[in-house]
Amino acid sequence: MASTKGTPLQFDLDDEDLKLFLEEAEEQIELLDQSLVQLEGEPDPALVQRIFRAAHTLKGSSATIGHKKMASLTHAMETVLDAVRQGRRAPTSDVVDALLAGLDALRVLANEVVTRVDSGIETERLEADLMAVLEGDGPAVALPEAPDVPVYQVPAGALECCWDDIEQGHGIYFVDVAIASDCQLPSIRCYQVLQEMESIGRLAACWPDRDVIEAGGGEYRMAGLLVTRQSEDQVAAALKAVSDVAAVRLRQVPPAEATAPIEGFRDEPQQPATARPETGETRDEAPAEAQRGGNGRKASQSVRIDVERLDGLMNLVGELVIDRTRLQQVREQLSSVLRDASLSELMDNFEETTSHLARVTDELQEQIMRSRMLPVRSVLSRLPRLVRDVAVKCGKKVDLVTAGEETELDRSVIEEISDPLVHILRNAVDHGIESPEERRAAGKPETGTISVTAWNQETYIYLAVRDDGRGIDTAALRRKVVEKGLMTREAAEAATDDQVVQWIFMPGLSTAKQITDVSGRGVGMDIVRTNIERLNGQITVSSVQGKGTEVIIQLPLTLATTKALMVSANGTVYAIPLVSVTEALADHEADIHTVGGRKTLRLRHRLLPMIDLAAALGDTRPRMLPTDGYFVVAARHGDRQAAFIVDRLLGEQDVVVKSLGDMLGTRKGLTGATILGDGTLGLIVDIASLVTEQAAVAVPA
Repeated sequence: MASTKGTPLQFDLDDEDLKLFLEEAEEQIELLDQSLVQLEGEPDPALVQRIFRAAHTLKGSSATIGHKKMASLTHAMETVLDAVRQGRRAPTSDVVDALLAGLDALRVLANEVVTRVDSGIETERLEADLMAVLEGDGPAVALPEAPDVPVYQVPAGALECCWDDIEQGHGIYFVDVAIASDCQLPSIRCYQVLQEMESIGRLAACWPDRDVIEAGGGEYRMAGLLVTRQSEDQVAAALKAVSDVAAVRLRQVPPAEATAPIEGFRDEPQQPATARPETGETRDEAPAEAQRGGNGRKASQSVRIDVERLDGLMNLVGELVIDRTRLQQVREQLSSVLRDASLSELMDNFEETTSHLARVTDELQEQIMRSRMLPVRSVLSRLPRLVRDVAVKCGKKVDLVTAGEETELDRSVIEEISDPLVHILRNAVDHGIESPEERRAAGKPETGTISVTAWNQETYIYLAVRDDGRGIDTAALRRKVVEKGLMTREAAEAATDDQVVQWIFMPGLSTAKQITDVSGRGVGMDIVRTNIERLNGQITVSSVQGKGTEVIIQLPLTLATTKALMVSANGTVYAIPLVSVTEALADHEADIHTVGGRKTLRLRHRLLPMIDLAAALGDTRPRMLPTDGYFVVAARHGDRQAAFIVDRLLGEQDVVVKSLGDMLGTRKGLTGATILGDGTLGLIVDIASLVTEQAAVAVPA
């Protein structure tokens, strides 16, 4: 078949419809990516139904906009999933592989809606592969079934308000309503059914609970205990008139049995209703997981906010924070003048106003920051697929365990941590986890385990990646650094094992026995550390040979603001991120020595090179240290430390980070700027680059 790559494409949608389609497609594709990997080892009915529904949603939305390739491919995937759902095909590796291949193509096809150019994806071959797995040798497996007959507990006192009606001859009915499986708005339909029941009688109880349904937590099944003068046929007809109601079953309950547990109807397989095009005019944003009402919890309510709007709000709040700081400085300057003029009442009012503004600004800043926060789940959910693919390539068996998915951090940090995590996980699978044969020989289970855990601590997020593999071979690292001329043999042998482990961050260093398409080219971990340090973060590694390796990443929760130690050097104000500062002391308190013709600070049994901060940052003006003494700020980056000479310590401050863009040019040592209380510019110091190049900028004795 001739390639169609590069052919212009047209779709039936405007800009607003495009936005809705892409949001829905991204949501469903991510759901499929995560769930398909689980399907291979956990084929429970709820999971299969969730995957089937996601594929069906994609098919409907792509057909609506006229994307025939995407609709055809999702239809083929839906056919395979339906066979799994009905127990006619087991979710073997071949089935999951074919579905994942289709999913990868769906990502490209969804992007065609943006580019309006044919990507050349041959969906016919992928569809043929999907149909082929239906004819495969995998045995049909009956999925574990949910209880056939559910039992509903009537809340105490539920019928108290209905006894007058019951005594007047009103009937008590147990009603079971099924919403069509292809309905895109099940929570809304449940709410409509709830309202319809209340319009024809008194609803004594419902399952899920009324609060859950009203909060958007209804799904594809609901039941109720209805007291009404209507007949069974009239009740059934009224409820069936609600859109997307697939079935209504009810029976009359004797008053004597109405307060006891009620046995529901025996479940029957529900066939999907005929697909209908979706208009995209109304969307139910709650994911399927949150919509389940059986647990009695209210579903969270949320709206989508464009990232640009959030960035704009964050910039405005930043300006407000700067003005607050300036106003506080003005207050301090006026304080002595107003006090001397006996204008204490005016000063008190001024202080009260500025304090109130400070509180409001802090709360506003916190709320805006929280609106930018996303759960780290959006990153962790992509990892099972990655680990599975790399494990298959390497011929290994690996289980991935994640924890702390609800830990939140700024979207700007979310975007930056994905690549480092991917690199670390690839190394863990390729280098860390042994082959099944090696693990058996070592007395370990054939399947290795990698865990990724996230948690918050103060203003930082921590991500820990642990594996139970072979650990880092320190002897091999010692040989490598000597072979590559990075260190003398004597120095390599003198280093402790903990120090040797940190050498994996050296550029171009790898202990892989052979180069693969997964890793082992001698690049990777040094780039990971560089990227993390660029975010004012830190990365540490610990390892026990034969037991495994742990990598911990520490990152600030947000890149928009940072806590900093404000200092002045040669007339310029600098902000040193507090995460890097270990100690600050006056020169007369510092233990200063001369070693090798350079000034050094002795601090807790370590000698730190002393660096003139202003000179290191390119200030070439004449330099004269204050006659009444200067200050030394000890800072660290990774396992390296240095001591910076400054004129004054100005205190700690929350600073709003402003990018200087091209104004910095090739100048190193600065990451941005901030506006100070007096309206002048303060420069934010890049401790990482200064500490790394400490030999070049150390102060001579």
